Amino acid sequence: MSWFLLLFYLVNTIIARTQTPLLANIADEWGLNAPPNPNSTGHLVFDTVSSLLQHWPNTQYHTGHTIVPGTISTGTLLYHGRGDAHPPTASEWVSTDPEFGRLFCTKIESCWLLTFIATRPLRVLYFDGSSATKAPDGPMDTQDLLAWGVVSPECANVSWEYRRMERLCSMGGFDAYVRMQLNFEIMLCSFTDGVQIASGSHLEAEPIFPHHGYAFVHSSKWHDSYPGETRIQLDLTQLVSLYDVELAPSLVAHRAGQPRHAHRLLGIDERDTAAVLERVRAITFGPGIGSGVDWQAQFQVIRHRYATRLELLQLTLDNGAAEHAFHQLQILLTPYRLRSAIPPPAGRDTAWAGPVFRACAQGHTAFTESMQAAFTASEWLLLSTMQETTREICRVLVRMWADGVLALRGSSAIPDSLAPKWKTEVDALVGWLGWSEWTKCRPACAPDESCYLPGAPFSMEQWNVTEPRCIRLIEPYSGLRSLASARAF
Repeated sequence: MSWFLLLFYLVNTIIARTQTPLLANIADEWGLNAPPNPNSTGHLVFDTVSSLLQHWPNTQYHTGHTIVPGTISTGTLLYHGRGDAHPPTASEWVSTDPEFGRLFCTKIESCWLLTFIATRPLRVLYFDGSSATKAPDGPMDTQDLLAWGVVSPECANVSWEYRRMERLCSMGGFDAYVRMQLNFEIMLCSFTDGVQIASGSHLEAEPIFPHHGYAFVHSSKWHDSYPGETRIQLDLTQLVSLYDVELAPSLVAHRAGQPRHAHRLLGIDERDTAAVLERVRAITFGPGIGSGVDWQAQFQVIRHRYATRLELLQLTLDNGAAEHAFHQLQILLTPYRLRSAIPPPAGRDTAWAGPVFRACAQGHTAFTESMQAAFTASEWLLLSTMQETTREICRVLVRMWADGVLALRGSSAIPDSLAPKWKTEVDALVGWLGWSEWTKCRPACAPDESCYLPGAPFSMEQWNVTEPRCIRLIEPYSGLRSLASARAF
């Protein structure tokens, strides 16, 4: 037996021995006609985790559900704008980009930009979503749950900001808290422990808007998509997700039938709140936690594999080209199209395609599951999330491919009559996944423009708009309200 055949045999043996059923209520685990439970959240966890520290998806879905510990590395520069040259004596805000730090001088005539440097790794806690936005419809839910043990929409305004920061800093265990509002800001608990001042610059007295406001937008674009804000390293082995139905089952009923933009933490009960707080208090910093799996890389491999291909498949079916769509399916499923998967000579049964479905669905997770002995509770969630997401992607694609194979029996071409059916299935899959890669400016923006998704702090009244627009980032400017009048900043 050649080394290649031996490796193939061992791979399939491990898959067969380690993979356990994901959906135990399905009699035929690899049947192609069983969609996920309407209340399942694996795809939502998958999207939020693979979107962490990225501006674009966290603006699109502004109410965060994820709390993640992380570190800011030694030597990282942090920026703070204020009215004098003296470092803060209490907890205050800093930013990772000077363009944002400059904006802290809003309504201050004499602006000093202080630059600090981390003298040791800073222990941080990150809240996803547009979590720095002072709006009562959900962006601050996770941090308020942590600060006060309840969700408090009435506290989502500027007047509560210092009390919120003081409350979080009083918890102990963390040096800072990371939030986002178009760009990333850090609620730094101490300016005498872990940081020191590197420089102080007395800036020219000039209005923030329009030039500095648009520079702020420029800087936010640097973090639009993966890898996002790279100066903060997150530890996914201790991630806490409010989409975890085992951790917070009381939220399931409140999400039922609601569009994703309406999901929030209102309605979480005391038992689930206590469980969330216990998980956060148990967070530790140091080596040797978890299995060693690079979960972010695993998630990105799946997104990169399917995001552009699903978009192309959707476009092809919009044009009614079933034959071209089938060719794309064949290419997409090439690693999983087993020679042993042969359709029957007659009938419409698709059980013969089950092994292809299984190979596709398990292709990214079987080996990872074999490392389960070292998993943390968060890693179990991450694995099940990958399984659920890839399972549904593969179920839809393999079912379409099987339809095409059956249609080719006795025919030399795929009938275009399959296009409407396939389009419905692909549209449903894309809507279920909800990935931010598919929210873009169409047509693409000109070189002197930027694709902008309305949201805080400039477009609060259009917060839930999902159609981005092109805005000019050089004079004559277009598209943004004045920062001075933005009520969320």
